[in-house]
Amino acid sequence: MKLTRKGKVTIIIAALVLITGIFVTVKAININNKVYQPINKQDTKHVKEKIKNNKPISIAIFGVDSNKERESENIGERTDSIMLASINPKTKTTKLVSVPRDMAVNIPGYSSHDKVAHAYAYGGSKTAVQTLKNEFNIPIDGYITVDMDGFKKTIDALDGVNVKSNKSFTFNGTKFKAGEKVKLNGQEALDFVRSRKEAGAGDDEGRQERQRIVIEATSKKLKNNLNVNNFNELMNVAQDNITTSFNLNDTRKLITDYKSATEYFEKLSIDGVNQIESDGIWYFEADKDAKQQIVKTYKNNLKS
Repeated sequence: MKLTRKGKVTIIIAALVLITGIFVTVKAININNKVYQPINKQDTKHVKEKIKNNKPISIAIFGVDSNKERESENIGERTDSIMLASINPKTKTTKLVSVPRDMAVNIPGYSSHDKVAHAYAYGGSKTAVQTLKNEFNIPIDGYITVDMDGFKKTIDALDGVNVKSNKSFTFNGTKFKAGEKVKLNGQEALDFVRSRKEAGAGDDEGRQERQRIVIEATSKKLKNNLNVNNFNELMNVAQDNITTSFNLNDTRKLITDYKSATEYFEKLSIDGVNQIESDGIWYFEADKDAKQQIVKTYKNNLKS
């Protein structure tokens, strides 16, 4: 288990702020059809009570890619990034687990041995959440999904974002140099966060760090540059590219009452090995002992 330094968790708050803006500015019928998509209506009441009483909650966060080519071939949304967040407003702590997208898992109803990233493509948020619950033996109270195409459009609507690269590498013809501050447009930012196997990119760990860098830069730009000229465009982009199991009241409560717990976090990375298995495909096999320790730490943060 690797425990990194504390840092701001902007992806959770940034997504929730956008969701709240959507709920406020568009018609309820559109919200029900596009943004608010509960997994299990039976669990909704229980989760609402948790949030109402400021109890610790567990959230799955997905970054997905549903480009036109995949849609034309009737292929589901591919998961680019998967995170789990246990948020405790009482202790003001958040434990954030970055789940390797190539991790071998059992996907209920679809495959006994597959990559966790494929769960969303097979059965959407419901299957992806259930896969994570089974694999880690943890409760998950809700989810937030952000489509990477919307991520690109958001950055373009903000006239780009300023970032400092954590690694030196080249992706799709764009060169990035470690420590160099650059302004990225939407496509460049997408290239920046998608790179992982290129020389110097740092594999999954390097990519996950770049995702946090760009999310933080985007959140900062949203906070400082949201105006009448780009508000409608941003809300339309968000409405088309964000889905969540949290409704308006839940989202508002999470932003106001849980914010102090999400400003700083402890990131837990899963140790393991990448290897080619009998089917000829590369998988990430998690170290069982390390994974159990992460699960224990994650669950302990959910105690009231």
